[in-house]
Amino acid sequence: MNTFGKTHATDITAKNTRLLKGIAVILLMWLHLFGVDFSGDWISPLKGVDIMSAISASICRAVFLFCSGYGLYRSYISKKAVSKSYVLKKAAGTFIPYWIVMIISIVCLAILGKFDPQYLPGNIFCWILDDNLYVSFAWYIKLYLLIIIVLPLIRLIEQKWKKNLCLDLLLYIVLPFVIYYAFRNHMDEANFKNVIHSIVSSLLLLMYWFPLFGVGLVFSKYEFYNHIKKISEKIPKWLLLTILFLTCGYVLFLRYRFRFDNITDVVYMPLFIISILLIVEITKFRSKYVMPFLGDKSLLYWLLSSMFFLNTVELQPLVYWPRIPILILIWTVILLTPFVYCCDWLSNKLLNLIFRNKKADSM
Repeated sequence: MNTFGKTHATDITAKNTRLLKGIAVILLMWLHLFGVDFSGDWISPLKGVDIMSAISASICRAVFLFCSGYGLYRSYISKKAVSKSYVLKKAAGTFIPYWIVMIISIVCLAILGKFDPQYLPGNIFCWILDDNLYVSFAWYIKLYLLIIIVLPLIRLIEQKWKKNLCLDLLLYIVLPFVIYYAFRNHMDEANFKNVIHSIVSSLLLLMYWFPLFGVGLVFSKYEFYNHIKKISEKIPKWLLLTILFLTCGYVLFLRYRFRFDNITDVVYMPLFIISILLIVEITKFRSKYVMPFLGDKSLLYWLLSSMFFLNTVELQPLVYWPRIPILILIWTVILLTPFVYCCDWLSNKLLNLIFRNKKADSM
C-alpha cells in the first residue's frame, strides 16, 4: 500500500494554491497564444493539437476562481473576526496593479496613435467590457470586483446557518446558474442602456462565473481534498499516478469535445485540480522560485500578456519570433517577467503608502 505524504498537511495549502495559479497562468498564456481568433502565427507539424490543447487550456479561468473561492473562505468568510478594511484592501490590491498596467497600455496606445481619452471613465473600474478596454484581458478585474462586493453578504450567510452540503450546493452553484439562464437575455456587458441595465447585466456576469468560485468555497468549507487524499493513500502509487495522469488528459480532451458554458467546468475543474495536486504530492515536485513567482504574480502576467493582442496587436511579433510553440511560451514568460517585477514593486509601494497613511489617520 502507498502511504505518501502522511506527515504533511492534507489541506490545500497556500503553497498549493500558488502552484495552481502558476499552472493556470501558463495555461492562460497558451490559450491566448494558440487557441483564439487573435492568436498569431507559428510553425508546428501538429497545429491541430496546439489549437485543441489551447482551447482546453481555457480551464485556467475556472482554476483561478476555485483558488479565489478556496482562499477567501479561509481568510475572510469563515473567520469569526476580520479587519474592517479587509474588503477595501482586497479591492485596492486588485485595482492598483490594474491601474499601473492600464497606464502602460495608455502609453503604448498613445505611441501607436490609438489612444482615445473618451473611454477612460469606463476603463478606470473596467465596468464596460467592450472593444475599447485599454487592457484587453481586463474583464476579470470587473468579475473579481463583483465577487469582493458580495463577500460581506456571503460571510453573513455563513454565520447564520450551520453546515449543510445540499443547501450550500444549491445556493453557491445551482442558484447562480438558474438566475443566469433565466435572465441571460438581459446581459450585454458591451452596451449598457441605462444604470439599471448596467447593474442587472453586471449581476448576471457574476452569476455566470460565481459557481466556479462557489466550488472552491465548498471545497474549503468541507475540506473535500482532505477526504480525497485519505482515500487515495490506500491506492498503490503506480496505479494512482496512472489514474491521475489519465484523468488530467481525459478531462482536457472531454473539455475540448464537450463543454456547455461553465456548467461542465463545475465537474471538469475539480477533477483537474485534484489530479494535479495529488500528482505533485506523490512525485514530491517542488519549485522554489519559478512556480511560486508565477502564482503570486499571476494577475500581472494575465494583464500584461494582453499587450500582444487586440488593441495593441502591433506588439505581437515580439512574442512570436521564436516560431516554435513551446519556445514562444517560454519567451513570453521571460519577456513579461521584468515588467511584472517592476509593476509588482510599484504596486506594493503604493499599497503600503496608502494603508500606512490610513492607519496613521485613524490613530
